[in-house]
Amino acid sequence: MMKRWIVLATLCIAASCTEQPTKAVLSVHLFEAELLADAQGTYYAGWDTVSFGSTDAAVQYVVSPKPLLTEWNIAAFRASQPQADGTRAVTARLNAYAERAMNEFCSRPANLKKPLGLRVGDRWLNFNPLLKPVTDRLTLMGFTTEETEQLQRYIDQR
Repeated sequence: MMKRWIVLATLCIAASCTEQPTKAVLSVHLFEAELLADAQGTYYAGWDTVSFGSTDAAVQYVVSPKPLLTEWNIAAFRASQPQADGTRAVTARLNAYAERAMNEFCSRPANLKKPLGLRVGDRWLNFNPLLKPVTDRLTLMGFTTEETEQLQRYIDQR
């Protein structure tokens, strides 16, 4: 009986040693944002300041501490072919929770013209406004090919 436990423990240890290390999950966050110069009042208290663009022509934004949506809210997506700058546009199909949250955000017409900060990992991709209300799909610009592949693996494995 004791030999069986030793063999079982040895097999468990051997199996745990052969596990592949998991890659970090790609984080995708879309934040409500505002130009730093336009962020007046207590509404923006507690928001983070972000510099976006080249060091010569960086623009400063404040971004909400709570994202409007994350990678968890993307049910599926389709990536475009690489654009002239090498990036890809991702058309994401949102889950029901994100669709409701974005519809609520879009119900205020002024929000359609506000910039939204898109961050993938530690990289800020853009600060584009929506311009029209969101349905169940949303186009996100600026992904690299590797980021779209990581996002697809995340969606396939969750």
